[in-house]
Amino acid sequence: MPDGDKYHTKLSWRYQESYRELCERKSDRSEIVWTLKKALLLDIKKSYGDQPVKHAKRLGEMLQGAIENAGNNSSMDWPTLSKEIDRQVRQAELKYYEKGLLLRSCKGIIHEFRYNQRVDTSNLPQAVVERLFREIYKSNFEERIPLTSDHYAGLDRITVMECVEAINPEISAEISKWAKKATVDEDVKKLRCSPRKKVKEIGLEENWL
Repeated sequence: MPDGDKYHTKLSWRYQESYRELCERKSDRSEIVWTLKKALLLDIKKSYGDQPVKHAKRLGEMLQGAIENAGNNSSMDWPTLSKEIDRQVRQAELKYYEKGLLLRSCKGIIHEFRYNQRVDTSNLPQAVVERLFREIYKSNFEERIPLTSDHYAGLDRITVMECVEAINPEISAEISKWAKKATVDEDVKKLRCSPRKKVKEIGLEENWL
């Protein structure tokens, strides 16, 4: 992408090419996904780094201990646990926006346990790191896509969001792989995208949704 090209005013430069490819739909779906994974991984490494991962892991360990010690859902003091999360995140040496994403990650998992949408407590440190990466993706790409009424290449809003939804499973699968390694290493430096697949050009009339 030439310097200065901007296809969506609410997206950072890292995601401009991904958004353009998504709207044009001239490339094979796997190529669009690969471009977006590259942008997301660069975002995680350059904009966030290791510290949010380390805090996410620690919070996951705390959550796992608290939930397992409670024994069952009815005996868990969820409001107190939520306040403890607030306290720990507030005291963390992180940027304001990083704290916000970390809170969303932890509170989302607490909500799932509280309302019986999640029962597995086997690896909550990894689960919180994975949720953190997902929140970065949502905050910096997915949730910003609707913030314009004039999409690139004249694509309508509904179609754009359908395209975003269609690639979510592949993005989520890659995020899960990154989270597993990042939780063990407690850093993001060695994270890599999965190998690039062979691609082909497709016609505008073809639909990869």
